[in-house]
Amino acid sequence: MIGRLAALLVCLAAPVAACEVPNSLVTLRAELLALTNIEREAAGAAPLRRDLRLEAAAQTQACRVAERQSLSHRGSWFAGLGRRLRREDYPYAMAAENLADGHLGATTVTQGWMESPAHRANLLDRRATEAGFGAAMGQNGRLHWSMILAAPQED
Repeated sequence: MIGRLAALLVCLAAPVAACEVPNSLVTLRAELLALTNIEREAAGAAPLRRDLRLEAAAQTQACRVAERQSLSHRGSWFAGLGRRLRREDYPYAMAAENLADGHLGATTVTQGWMESPAHRANLLDRRATEAGFGAAMGQNGRLHWSMILAAPQED
């Protein structure tokens, strides 16, 4: 038992490979927010505001997806979206997440989300007031995307 615990601690202490983010990440985030708000406006939903905590959670998830080469809404230690938002100190009334991979830019990933009924519903959810976006390059050369939409919990 002690040997297994020691092995686990060694694994936890091992360095994690750095996440490769696109050089244009700042621009991509601005484009994603603008494109999302265009779609929301067309559907009669209020525009979203950028939130740095949501952005941090989205970037963490994009990196996890790129690292694993697998689209999953679970992060490290099987942390779901709620746990990741609490880790970023974001108390939320509602939250949703869209993931994607392989799209080359903000326009194509937004189109992909709009063509998927579940992703479209998240993107147009009228309860959402804030958003954060992340993107990371996988070892296979594909971009992995994360969008988190949320509404903060009222005090």
